[in-house]
Amino acid sequence: MKDTSELIKKAWTDFTEHGILKSDVIKKDVADSWKICKSAGVDPLGGTGAVLDKTALKKRLKENENLIKIAHPIMEQIYNQVRGSGFVIVLTDKDGYLIDRIGDEGIMGEARKMNFVEGALWTENAVGTNAIGMALRLDKPIQLVGAEHYCITHQTGTCSAATIHDENGQLIGCLNMTGLKEAAHPHTLGIVLAGAYSIEKQLALIRSNQIIDTAFNSINEGILITDGKLNLILANKSALKILGIEQDQIFHIPIVSLIQNHESVDEIMTSLKPIFDAECTFCTGSKTVRTTANFVPILDTSGISGLVVTFKEEKYVHRFVNKIAGYRANYIFEDIIAVNPNMKKVIESARKASITDCNILITGESGTGKELFAQAIHNNSKRAKGPFVAVNCASLPKDLVESELFGYEKGAFTGANKEGHPGKFELADGGTIFLDEIGELPIEIQPKLLRVLDNHKISRVGSTHERQVDVRVLAATNKNLRKEVDNKNFRDDLYYRLNVINITIPPLRNRMEDVRVLANVFLSRLNKANPGNHKEFDKNFITKLERYYWPGNVRELQNVIERAYYLTDGKLITEEYLPENISIGLKNEDPRLKDNIIPLKIIEERSIKNTLAASGGDILKTAEMLNLSRATIYRKIKKYNIDVNSYKNQS
Repeated sequence: MKDTSELIKKAWTDFTEHGILKSDVIKKDVADSWKICKSAGVDPLGGTGAVLDKTALKKRLKENENLIKIAHPIMEQIYNQVRGSGFVIVLTDKDGYLIDRIGDEGIMGEARKMNFVEGALWTENAVGTNAIGMALRLDKPIQLVGAEHYCITHQTGTCSAATIHDENGQLIGCLNMTGLKEAAHPHTLGIVLAGAYSIEKQLALIRSNQIIDTAFNSINEGILITDGKLNLILANKSALKILGIEQDQIFHIPIVSLIQNHESVDEIMTSLKPIFDAECTFCTGSKTVRTTANFVPILDTSGISGLVVTFKEEKYVHRFVNKIAGYRANYIFEDIIAVNPNMKKVIESARKASITDCNILITGESGTGKELFAQAIHNNSKRAKGPFVAVNCASLPKDLVESELFGYEKGAFTGANKEGHPGKFELADGGTIFLDEIGELPIEIQPKLLRVLDNHKISRVGSTHERQVDVRVLAATNKNLRKEVDNKNFRDDLYYRLNVINITIPPLRNRMEDVRVLANVFLSRLNKANPGNHKEFDKNFITKLERYYWPGNVRELQNVIERAYYLTDGKLITEEYLPENISIGLKNEDPRLKDNIIPLKIIEERSIKNTLAASGGDILKTAEMLNLSRATIYRKIKKYNIDVNSYKNQS
């Protein structure tokens, strides 16, 4: 019986010279490949591959840089197993171009004669039947020996090839071992298959690590991971940014050396249980960062093998809390409606003041819209994206004012939250705090507020260290703070620190032309909020509104409009739906007047106010018009607590 290799050689001769193919001798895949080669006009006496020029090769190597980087160490491992046996290990890309190779010097020299070098194309159409070309076309492992190769120049060798796929299953290359045919062995193909599989797994692992690293570094919380001795071994980009240190500086540092208050770490080492939402202060050189942190132990059979610490800067936690709690301003200057010239000037003054970072004191009677102005100032400032925290000083229990404003540490007093609690100033960090009814602030708390205004630092109740805050202060009152200072109810130094810019909102009775406009605005909002229930004002309804004194100012007007709207059954809102004190038609008269008996004090007060309005707030002119001395008019103004600024430029 003839040797198989001789039968294959005879079959090759019959096919290449006479076109006769003996399928009982040649494997089907090889026979199909020979047919492809013959159809493509491949010279069976050739087999020398064409090589890319340097520019094209450089581009192709760049495109497959990742594959080469991963495959080369595995190729070296394979070569170390077969070193000295005359093999060369080759890597190609998905198109069949050689992009890397390792081998014995002897076989490498023979390979160069056939252009079996980087940049050579090793497909069936280019160099005839070979394991690389067949493996790429069929996407399966191939081993060829001797005369199975279509070109005679390759028939002294053997080659084994297996394809390589990425994590998505896409074919990206081929691994091949080529040597002399005498060294052919089925195990060679097994080695190549194992190498290709290792490359695929390494590609998948690296891709998986890339995804994990990307996710790890995309989290805006800081993440620190330690080993069992609590030395840092991993940190994400957010952690480095928050702590203000470089990556190479953080590793192998004991985490307790970074944490100022490391009671949580000590507790975990004892209890082996995670701790969440702990206040944690990191100290890195000259930088101190206050955070809210979670400490989760990594446990194995021997105990803690590491620790995962996730943390967020306190100010970002506060911003999230503010968002949930609704600490934001809703109104802008366009929401403040006025046609009165004096009121327009007040609005413009507030608009100009808003773009500064000065403290502002807003004064005016109750119901004039002091918080509306405060919100508009905040929203027109550079702090608009920060929180707007409003505090009504009059509503705070006296014994809790300090803790409400400045916060408290855990265990600071009976009933305190066990984790401590931030105060309103901390929650307003990066934004604005609005201290309404500032005149009601207890005298013993005022020095603490003054200190915050001076150095922008707060100290929680029960704490020994200060916290830096970046807060703009807007304050408001319906009291005469200057008088409160004289009466020793308000500190003069605090008054001057708050009153850097003063915004005085005139009462509604001093801008009666705004009544009709405001009434129509309130009605329009009600109609919009109640579709299908459109209503209008009766003429007499508006007339009555314009004859009223409005001691409750804009707030009272809005309440009157809402009451009338919801009580009216039809489409027309008439005067019958006005409260009695408005419907009787008092023409801008003080509700203190009864039965046409007018006390002299009221007449005197009204006379001074009317004259101030006529003179545009000019005190000297007012004194002349009333035939009073300047000293007397000043005394009367102080007696009746008249706000002269609200009358300026009204004449």
